Parts: sequence; C-alpha cells; structure tokens
Amino acid sequence: MNERLSNIKLFYRILTISIFVILAIRFAQLQLFNWDQYFRESEKNRIREVILESPRGMVYDRNGEILIDNRPAYSVSVVPYEFLQADSSVTLLSSILDQSPNAIKSKINKEASRFRPVKIKRQISFATLSHIEEFRLDLPGVFYSIESKRFYPAGIRAPHLFGYLGEIDSKELKYRKDSGYRMGDLIGKKGLELQYEKYLRGEPGVKYVEVDALGREIRVLEELSTESPTPGENLYLTLDANLQRHLEGAMDGKRGAAVVLDPRNGEILAMVSKPDYDPKTFSKPITTKLWKKLVNNEGKPLYNRACQSVYPPGSTFKLVLAAAGVETGLINPQEKILCRGAYRLGRRLFRCWKEGGHGDVNLTEAIEQSCNVYFFTRSLEVGLENWCEFAKLFRFGKLTGLDLPNESTGTVPDSHYLDRKFGKKGWTRGLILNLSVGQGDLLATPLQMAYLAMILGNEGLGFRPHLLKKHVDPTTGVEVVQEVKSRRVQGISSKTFRLVKLGMYMVVNGQRGTGRAAWIPKVKVCGKTGTAQNPHGEDHAWFIGFAPQENPEIAFCIMVENAGSGGAIAAPIARGMLSKYFDKRQKFALK
Repeated sequence: MNERLSNIKLFYRILTISIFVILAIRFAQLQLFNWDQYFRESEKNRIREVILESPRGMVYDRNGEILIDNRPAYSVSVVPYEFLQADSSVTLLSSILDQSPNAIKSKINKEASRFRPVKIKRQISFATLSHIEEFRLDLPGVFYSIESKRFYPAGIRAPHLFGYLGEIDSKELKYRKDSGYRMGDLIGKKGLELQYEKYLRGEPGVKYVEVDALGREIRVLEELSTESPTPGENLYLTLDANLQRHLEGAMDGKRGAAVVLDPRNGEILAMVSKPDYDPKTFSKPITTKLWKKLVNNEGKPLYNRACQSVYPPGSTFKLVLAAAGVETGLINPQEKILCRGAYRLGRRLFRCWKEGGHGDVNLTEAIEQSCNVYFFTRSLEVGLENWCEFAKLFRFGKLTGLDLPNESTGTVPDSHYLDRKFGKKGWTRGLILNLSVGQGDLLATPLQMAYLAMILGNEGLGFRPHLLKKHVDPTTGVEVVQEVKSRRVQGISSKTFRLVKLGMYMVVNGQRGTGRAAWIPKVKVCGKTGTAQNPHGEDHAWFIGFAPQENPEIAFCIMVENAGSGGAIAAPIARGMLSKYFDKRQKFALK
C-alpha cells in the first residue's frame, strides 16, 4: 500500500516538474527567441500607420489657366483588428454612413492585413464627421483623414478629355502591385487621368501615431521616421481654354464632335464631343443609379465622338480621290466632265446633290461645288486599289497616335474587305462610286478628318496629334516637354497638294463654293463640306479645313450628327471658331 502511494506521489511530482519545464521553455521561446516577432505584433496594437495622401497633379491649359484643381474632402477608414472586436461598432458605423454592415465588412475583407487601415467611405459631409466624433468611444479603430477631390474652375466640361478617378479594383491592383497602390486608392479610369496616371499620382507619405485601447490617437510618434507625401506632377495641355469654351458653347444641344489642331506641331487646341456630362459628376463617389442613367442614355454621353465614333465622311473624302487621281495621272485636272444631275451605271442612276447638275466642271470646280457626278466618273478611272492606297497614305484605317485611350481606326474597305463581306465577285462597281463620295463601308473619326486637313494644309507633313504639352514637377520646377513626332506622306507631289488646296480655297471663297458660310475677312480659309447619308436618320453635316492657305496655323473638323447640310450647319460653326482664333491672334499682334 505504501509502495503504491509512493508511486502515485512520484508520478504527480514528475508531472508537475514536466509542466513547469514546458512552461519555462515556452516562456523562453516567447520572451527570448521570438521576442522581436511578438513585440512587433504588440506594437501594432499601440502604433497605427497613417497614410498621408499625396496631392494629385493639377492640369493647366497652354496659357496657364487652371483646368483641374484639388479641393479637400474627408474620408473614413477603419483598422480591422480594432474595429471588428464588437458587432455593435459595425452596426453603429453602418447607420452613421448609411451603408449596410455587410457592405462595410466586404470592404474590410478585401484587405489582407488586419492592422492596415481600410478606407470605408470617402467625401463624407461635415455632419457625418460630427456624428463619428460624437460616438468616438463606441467606434474603436475608426478615424478620418483628409484627401483631395477634383475641382474644375475653368467652366470647361471636356469630360472625354479629362476623364475621371475611381477606386482601384482588384484587377488593377494586381496589375499595379509593384507600384505602391493599396485597396481603396484612387486611380485614373478614363481620359487624361488614366493616360498620365504615372505623372499625376505622386507618392503617398506615412506617419505613425500612438493609440489607446479604444483606438483613439494619443500622440504622433516623432521618434519613428515620417515620410512626407510627394505631390504629383502638373500637366500643361495644348488646349486653348477660350477656344474650347467657345466650341463647347457652339456645339451645345447638338450631337457630334469638333477637333482643332495646330498644323505646325500637332497640338490639339480644342476637342469637343457632344452630348457630354459635367465632369464634377465623377469628382465624388457615383451611385449605381446615376451610372446606369449615363450608360443607358440614348445620347451616349460617355462616348468620345471625336476619336472613338466612326462615320461615313461624305464629300470631305473626295479630296482623297482627287489626290490619288492627279498623282497617278489618271485624272487630268483641266479636263471637264459634264454633270447633268446624275450618273448612270448599268440600270442604276447615281444622283448628284444638285438636281439640275453643275454643267461642265474640272477638278478644282468639282471640289468647289462638290460635284458628285465628276467624282463618280473619276472613281472608276482611278480604281479601288489606287483609292485605297492613297487613303492609307493619309493614315485612314490606322491610329493617329492621339494620347488618349481607346482611339478608333475607322475602316478603309479594300478588295479583301469587300470579298470577305460580299464574297468574291459579290460586289459591284456601284460600291466604288459610293466610296468615292465618302459613303458605303468607309468610316472615319472626326480626328482623322482633322488630321487629313492638317496634311493637306502642310502639303504632306503631318504631326502626331497630342494633348500634353509638358509635365512639371512642382517641388523642383523641372519640366519635361512632350516630344513632337512628325510624319511626311510619301508619294504625293507638291503640285498635287497645291491643286487640292486651290479647290479647297474655292470652296470657301469661290462664287459657287459650298462652304462660303465659313468665310471670314482678311484670312484665306480653305475647306471642304460634306453631307453624309445616314441610314438611321438625317444626314451628318461635315466641314474640314485649315487657315490661312499658305503656312496654316489652324486645321479643323466640325461634324454634327443628323443635322443636314455640311455647308449650312457645320461651316458656320467653323466660321465662329476661326473668328475667335484669328481675332485673338490679331489682338496679341497689336500689343
């Protein structure tokens, strides 16, 4: 009996010693070997990393007028480890922010770290901020910070150029994982905000603050290194704010686009797409209801008609056929064609826009009066392949290289295209007649047509259209000027260009010119009207051109959807724009 009792005592003695040995080893492991790791974890409960948002770069026009500025706004963030300790905190914050608890938890769960702040809602009102302060003790781990929102002081809409900001999504975050972005950060989504995100964004800073058990800030820890945010670079655009405002007003209430270029360097002086929307719409978080309203709007205000929409260019494209015919020798510029108001091909009549006909016209007269019959006749002599070759020389069917996302190439229907669509020998010469006057499957953007006007005005020299003039570091003052890239059209002589330019001069200045509504005093304006048939409604009105005739300073395209005659609708808009530009130039010259 005594021996059994002795064995039991020995067992418990060994068990007790073993437990203390295990505890000692574990204590040594925690306090000695893994001290750094657990100290850092405990510090996370005491020290909060606060991200300091970097001011986004501002945007100016070519003359230094502010187009896009920043204004302060409050945003709410939470530290998941502190905030999720009690469901009551989630319920309370959801009622203050008018968000569902599940929506808040969903945002939090997207962040991998439980100690890194997660942005829950941005641009809260002062009243909401006051509610959060009022319930501070019941909202551990909740804090607010100041960030910037976009502001547009110039009264210019141009949302298709400016673009907008939005929260980075998981796909973008994965793509930019090495660029320092975090969930909840703002990033450029469209337009220049997206195109030049790398310049505009800047680099965020960081500071460290000590917090109590309720997540309230006690003091800034000066002993820990604080990094100040680096502001984004400022963009100086090629836009002329006055010209942009004028064209936006002239195009208001219409559907269409206007593009104005400096043919000496490819700088875009103005670019308008209508209908549009107020850029302030996206300077604050957009609701699902408003987004659906914009997307489903029949006017397609989110779409940039200047460089994304493609249209049949109508009679403006007769200039390409003229250049192709003269350069290949298949058109004698002096030879006249009799226009009686229609051209017969087989059993079909292809009508001229002037019912009684234009009589005998040569090349320049045909351009001046936009005679369809002349170009119908010449198109069969020039042929589809020559026409396509010269259309591509002018970069139709290709990107111009504009520094905006999602530019369209348009379509130049060559024989391979027509074979695919209609089958071999499934298309007739009537298609060539339609193409010669800018109809059929030929499609171009207003930007491409302005580019054509630039090349014709410069007699073969084109520049890549661009919106960025330079970007400037606001802290150092260092500026980087945008490289100007030029292209010269090969295979077209100066003589050919001069013949086409003469015809364009007569369009505006000749007695029978279809574009006389674009005439302004003291400036030799050259242009070409177009009235493109539209199977879905009224004709599209076109007018392209440049001025002056020699050494042009401005090239442009005006296109108004479903408006009718280019000479009656688009040309007067061009006249107003040209008057605005040259009046300003003359005022500066007098100073």
